[in-house]
Amino acid sequence: MAPTSKLPPAPPSVEDAGGAPRFGTFQGGLDVVDLSRLRGSYQPNRVDRLRMHKKWLYGFLATREVATLFAVVDLGYSSNAFVLALDYATGRVLVDEGVLGLPPPMVKVNDHPGAGLEVDFRRPDGRWRAWRTFGDERFHGHVRVGLPVPLRKPKLELTWDLLAAGGPPPLTVIAPVEGGVVNVTQKWAGLLSFGTLEADGRRYSLDGGVGGLDYTHGYLARKTSWRWAFVCGRLDDGTPIGINLVEGFNESRDDVNENALWLGNELIPLGRARFSWSPDSILDPWAVRTTDGVLDLRFKPLAAHQELRDLKLIKSSFKQPVGLWEGEVKVGGRTYVLKDAPGVSEDQSVLW
Repeated sequence: MAPTSKLPPAPPSVEDAGGAPRFGTFQGGLDVVDLSRLRGSYQPNRVDRLRMHKKWLYGFLATREVATLFAVVDLGYSSNAFVLALDYATGRVLVDEGVLGLPPPMVKVNDHPGAGLEVDFRRPDGRWRAWRTFGDERFHGHVRVGLPVPLRKPKLELTWDLLAAGGPPPLTVIAPVEGGVVNVTQKWAGLLSFGTLEADGRRYSLDGGVGGLDYTHGYLARKTSWRWAFVCGRLDDGTPIGINLVEGFNESRDDVNENALWLGNELIPLGRARFSWSPDSILDPWAVRTTDGVLDLRFKPLAAHQELRDLKLIKSSFKQPVGLWEGEVKVGGRTYVLKDAPGVSEDQSVLW
């Protein structure tokens, strides 16, 4: 199956020879996202860099039995991390934990979205790690929630791998930010998963599952909001599928668009996404379509991770349901039916 259109390959760097961002949407990944190389109006002063500079890594892995999601966020002046695990058979939330942290060195999200990635967040009651050494075919990670008490198991222990080699390519977007400067995001879905999850007295295997990662690094606006969907599952014939959809973010120009479909080993760009949801009742059904007619999906939330914080200067309304997606995908003259595909939706509005 051929993709509906081709994206240009990712550039060698975020910046061009003059220090301006190479805005656009690309197939493949950047070796490094080093915003310090930007020049002129694209390089904020020291105070604005502290205020606008944001980095994070988000991950999602799922089998037919269980889903787990996690993130580490470096806000420059503070940090946070979260993890949720859901048993699909029972609808039971095994763990739902979100914690705040201090600035670096308590948190680390380095400048490598692919090979060379290093992510770390640590507190006495938990640690989140992710890495991929140069030359390694896999991303690796580990999350522990709970104090390290002898003879007592932690609330959650997650050890995961995602296989990069042999899979579809990542999507890279370099986008201008109104009220900020630039955002660089690498999305990668439809990757084969491996590992184990231990929580709530049970042990789950992640082998044979499907997952994906969101690496984002930018100088973002003080007020930021979006709706987001991320899907990682399989078609009835076993083909891995991944979907990334967003509305309200990374869409300020026609040539920047992070909506994409990963089908088998193909990356297929999509049109703009349009969400229907109930902001005041986040566990009600969602729906999302793309303007090119490729996707028409519905979402049944089973649980949600929420972070509703009002710290006066910093406010967060972050709602991320986890559940199952269904609907139709029309590409290459064929219609693929999506049934009970694991994934998340998200409604976020932040003042940071």
